[in-house]
Amino acid sequence: MEAYKINDLTEETVGLYKDCFDSNGSPKRVENIKWQFLNNPESSSFIDILFDQNKLRAAGIYAVSCVQFKIDNKVKLGAQSLDTLIDIDYRGLGLFIKMAKDVYTKAKDGGVELIYGFPNGSSVHGFSTKLAWKILDPVPFLFRPLNTRYFTKKISIMKWLPNIKLKWSGYQGNNKYIVKAISEIPRETDEIWESFSKSFQVGVVRDKRYLHWRYMQKPGEQYKYAACYNQQQKCLGFVIYAVKRKHGGKIGYVMELMYYPEYQNVGKQLLNYATCQMNEARADCILAWCLKHSINYSAYRANNYLPLPEKMRPIELHFGCRSFGSDAKLIENRLSWYLSYSDSDTV
Repeated sequence: MEAYKINDLTEETVGLYKDCFDSNGSPKRVENIKWQFLNNPESSSFIDILFDQNKLRAAGIYAVSCVQFKIDNKVKLGAQSLDTLIDIDYRGLGLFIKMAKDVYTKAKDGGVELIYGFPNGSSVHGFSTKLAWKILDPVPFLFRPLNTRYFTKKISIMKWLPNIKLKWSGYQGNNKYIVKAISEIPRETDEIWESFSKSFQVGVVRDKRYLHWRYMQKPGEQYKYAACYNQQQKCLGFVIYAVKRKHGGKIGYVMELMYYPEYQNVGKQLLNYATCQMNEARADCILAWCLKHSINYSAYRANNYLPLPEKMRPIELHFGCRSFGSDAKLIENRLSWYLSYSDSDTV
C-alpha cells in the first residue's frame, strides 16, 4: 500500500470522490455526496478514498454514513454501508477488503455499534465471507401491480398479452378519518415514531429530524406526503411516497408508512390513499419494503400488496449487517428489524 494514501471526504476531496465514480460509469452529483456524507443528521461518516500517489487518481472508495439506531430500548450510533467502488484499473488486488477493514476499525473506534446495508450480487460474497457480515436475506420487496404490460414484457412467453389496466376501486375513505396531502413532515412525527418504534427492536431512528433530512433536504427529489387525522384534527399517522421512471417503467414507491399501532385502520387508509394517488399518476406498479413481522405489514396486505418473486425483482440486492458491540445476537436476527424504502439510497 506504499503507493497509496488514504484520504477522508472533505470539501476539498469531494471532487476526487465524484471523479472516481464518474470515470467508472456511475456518475454522482456533488450536492448528493455532500448531503449523504457531510450533512447527514449525525454530521459524521467514515470514508476511505484510496489515492494513487503515482498516478494522481483515486483507486477506490468505501464509504459509510452514520445514523442513529434503535437497538432494543436504547439509541446508539449505527452506520449504513453505501458507496463501494474499486476503479477498473485496480481490481483484483484485494483493495476493497483492506479499505473496508480500515473503515470498520475507524467506525468502531468512533462509537459505531453496527454497520448495515444492501450489497448487490457481485459484492455480497465478499461482505459475508471476508468482512464477517451476517446476511439476513431476502430484501422484503412487496409490489402492487397496476397494469399487466410492465410484467408481461419481462417474461418472454407472455409478451404477446395485451396491456390491461387492472381493476381499481379508488380511494376508500370513511367518516372516522380524514386523509389529506401535506407539504412537509408532520410536526407530530416524534410522538408517532415513539409509539410506532415500540413494535420492533432494531432499526434506524425515523424521528422528525431524520425524516426531514432524508426526504425534504435530499437534492433533486420531490416526495409526496399525506397524513391521517381524526375528527379532533389529531394526526394519527403519515405516508411518504414517490413515482419515478425506473427499471423500464413508471414505478411508484412507498417510502415510509408510520402510525400509532393501536390505529391499524389508519395504516390501511393511508396506504389506500397513497396507492390511489400513484395509480392516478399512471404508475405501472408500486414497490415497497416491509418485513412480514412488521406491524404495518397488515396494511400492505389489506391493500393487495404481494411479495415480489425473485425473478421479477428489478435488481439483485441482499440485506445484511455486522455488529461491533455486545448486541450481536439481537442485531443479527432478521426478526428484530424494521425496514422500509427509507433505508434505500437509490430512491
